[in-house]
Amino acid sequence: MKYLFVGDVHNHTYIFNDVARLDNKYNFDRIIFMGDYVDDWLTTNHQSLVTLDMLFDLKQTNPEKYTLLIGNHELSYLGYECSGHDSELEDVMEMKLKENIDLLDFFTIVQCGDDEFVCTHAGITNEYIRNMLDGELKWKEVLSDINKDKLNNLYMLSMVSGARGGNEPFSSFVWADIREHSYNNQFEPPIIKHQIMGHTPVTTCRKLDDFIFIDTHSTYRDGREYGDKSYLMWNEDKFEILE
Repeated sequence: MKYLFVGDVHNHTYIFNDVARLDNKYNFDRIIFMGDYVDDWLTTNHQSLVTLDMLFDLKQTNPEKYTLLIGNHELSYLGYECSGHDSELEDVMEMKLKENIDLLDFFTIVQCGDDEFVCTHAGITNEYIRNMLDGELKWKEVLSDINKDKLNNLYMLSMVSGARGGNEPFSSFVWADIREHSYNNQFEPPIIKHQIMGHTPVTTCRKLDDFIFIDTHSTYRDGREYGDKSYLMWNEDKFEILE
């Protein structure tokens, strides 16, 4: 099996051209977008609506091939505002996201060799599993259940810890920061050992123990590039970084 993992889009629509180019070359079995399609420092909700149209049109061309994970910036227009929220056309943004909510997923799982990787926008911490997903034995079942009724379970995504400016003791899987994963994993092994996520900008696809962070397309406030615009591929028996 060949998988392509795509970091946060944030209205950088060149990513769709990159994905098409790479898919023509490698013929992926699945392409997984990690969330945060809308909002960027130098764009408006006019561009965000264009991005969502492109994204949902792509999904509908081959629903089984494309997986679209939800990020905190999509959650921002569904009742839980975050930094970067643009009030212009916010009602239209909300309507478009709600109308297409079934095209989005809270999580997905892929088999990469002998290891099962859980993919979410920001990664699932042990604290979240214990407090929100009924613990180590039931997390997958609970996560699957809330994914079936997304609009009524958006509150499950709203927790934000101090690492991202919130007041909660832990973050949800659309808000957890790389610092939370790094700090927590020093003291106990993660319940979900293998994860792939975006959310935290990195200069290139970065492996931290068995967690892989791939938000390589984010920018500084002035529009300068932060990451190298790379993509993560699983190709039969190994991970590779693509440009």
